[in-house]
Amino acid sequence: MLTGALLGLMEQLALNIITLTEECSEREFFDSRITRAQTLMMLGNLAKSAANLPPAACERLPQIDWAAWHAVRGALAKPDDHPLQIWVAIKELTPMTLHHLHDYKRTQPQLFSMVM
Repeated sequence: MLTGALLGLMEQLALNIITLTEECSEREFFDSRITRAQTLMMLGNLAKSAANLPPAACERLPQIDWAAWHAVRGALAKPDDHPLQIWVAIKELTPMTLHHLHDYKRTQPQLFSMVM
């Protein structure tokens, strides 16, 4: 049940990040206090959710770059020191993760189940 909830949260956060930033250029993103703050908060929650998944669940989802999410979590401690890593996480890692989650949801629906 916990795994299903975390994966669902990851899916929703990724979708929210993509929606919030889809029309932003890199410069617009870093110049926008509100969009930037909201996105960094959601990105942090997404990275935290990824870190809280049981290792067995991560092993069943090998196409997701778990190491990259771990690195994002570290970069978010000082986002001003890691703008490229943050931008890549927003524009590449997040959409790729969402894509893989959708695929896994179709092929391994039991992982996403929240039924006890």
